[in-house]
Amino acid sequence: MHAAPHASSPRPAVVLACLGAQGADLNLVRSLGEEGVPVIVIGEYEFPPSGYSRHCIEYICARNFTRRPEHLLRVLRELRMRHGQALPVFPTADTDLRALVSLHADLVGTSLWVSASPDTVNRMMDKRRFAALAQALRLPVPATHAPRTLEEVETLSRVVDFPVVLKPAYPTAWKRPGLDPVIARAKALVIDAPDELMRVCCRIAPHGLDVLVQDYVPGADDLHYSVHAWISRAGVVERVATTRKWRTFPVQVGTGCHVETVSVPDLEAEAADILARLKLRGMVVMNFKRDVRTGQFMLLEVNPRLSCNSLLLTRAGFNLPWLVYNEACGRQMTAPAEWRVGVRYLSAKADFLAFRTLAREGRMGWGEYLRSVLRPGMVYRALDLSDMGPPVQMAADWLALKGKGSGRWVRSRLGLNAV
Repeated sequence: MHAAPHASSPRPAVVLACLGAQGADLNLVRSLGEEGVPVIVIGEYEFPPSGYSRHCIEYICARNFTRRPEHLLRVLRELRMRHGQALPVFPTADTDLRALVSLHADLVGTSLWVSASPDTVNRMMDKRRFAALAQALRLPVPATHAPRTLEEVETLSRVVDFPVVLKPAYPTAWKRPGLDPVIARAKALVIDAPDELMRVCCRIAPHGLDVLVQDYVPGADDLHYSVHAWISRAGVVERVATTRKWRTFPVQVGTGCHVETVSVPDLEAEAADILARLKLRGMVVMNFKRDVRTGQFMLLEVNPRLSCNSLLLTRAGFNLPWLVYNEACGRQMTAPAEWRVGVRYLSAKADFLAFRTLAREGRMGWGEYLRSVLRPGMVYRALDLSDMGPPVQMAADWLALKGKGSGRWVRSRLGLNAV
């Protein structure tokens, strides 16, 4: 078991590790830990890689806390009593952020809130509410429709231009038992024809037709950009930084698996203006795509949390989790005046799968792929020679799939048993 920090140590931070976070929790643990912040990881499953980081002083398993938030509340209350002070709690994905928001009234005095207000979080995460807000504020968002019945879907299919993007209306809308696994695993689906739209919606409808239909912004995945921001409690947009997604997985509608820090002043100025109009606070990531026809940046979504590859910005000189941690703890911090462009982040397995899709379609060859990944200074999702616990644990998980019990044997031999 990890030892509790000494009384003179900095206040610990709590990082949540939920299923489907795609390494976001490990990114956060390393970003905070490299600044000397001791980290407690609360996971909803047994062996999250972040729990084996050298920066993690304690790992606590609160099973299925995203579906049973009361499990998370119990652990946070125990930590408050044990440490004698409220601890900042960092969500890493939409599902654990929703769990935190549902507990907000019960968490007063128990944890330090690092996100936007609960009402703002709900407004951003419910894509139907956000679409209405975006229309009212005239934000550059693709035309969006929210059909409630199959009859409305059929009517819509006769008037929209295809392809369109079909999205869940809120992050967990497609996570319901019994829903087609292909749909349940998808962040969004690109639909090419009216009959396909009806077929997919008919599969979803028995589980609740909580969907959005949005105009597809044409262009390859390398036209996706993310603007990361820190907004102080006073409402000042202290700093924005931009990353570009060179590849995503799944291709077209996935998460960035090969990402680079870039400088796009026009986009950053537009994003800061949008943030001011939305009156957000805390940490935010905004996802844009540049329309290949017009060159305009279209806003796809606003997430009131960190991105899943936040370590990229940390290594480029803009440690957003560290800034948010200090503000939550009541310390005055100044955002860095400069940060490095041209730094790249790689989620190796997902990126290779994206390459295989592109190769099958004749859009990328081995030479181009290898040149893109064999670059000096690459920031990896898992591999870090100064923090080898997580990649070793991931290797143990891989072995566990190959032979029953071998993963546990490797963990016990290497001293990596979970607390």
